Amino acid sequence: MNQNKSIFRSPTPTEMRIPLCLPCSVQLLEGNLSAETFNVSYSGLGVVLAPEYPGFTWKALQSVSVQGLGDFDVAVKWRRGNRLGLRFCSKTTARPVLNAYFMQTGNYPV
Repeated sequence: MNQNKSIFRSPTPTEMRIPLCLPCSVQLLEGNLSAETFNVSYSGLGVVLAPEYPGFTWKALQSVSVQGLGDFDVAVKWRRGNRLGLRFCSKTTARPVLNAYFMQTGNYPV
């Protein structure tokens, strides 16, 4: 049997996510972009930007405001096309907001 001899690290399991389809606003240094979330976990959010938005530098992203959920300071973890993986800058401030939302919906990422 062949063993993986790749120099790249193996994929590691990530935190459970739940689907989330809510409109949001991504705040950049130069303005706001409308977007939609596609998933959420205690670590961060998945966001889809409209295809017509031009590229921007990752460091220009400051926060995201999700309708019905709240405002979060975030950083870009990854970007693939118009999809972004955003991580919460402070999990201690995001967790109570997420707990309240999950309790309200009855759906937890476990």
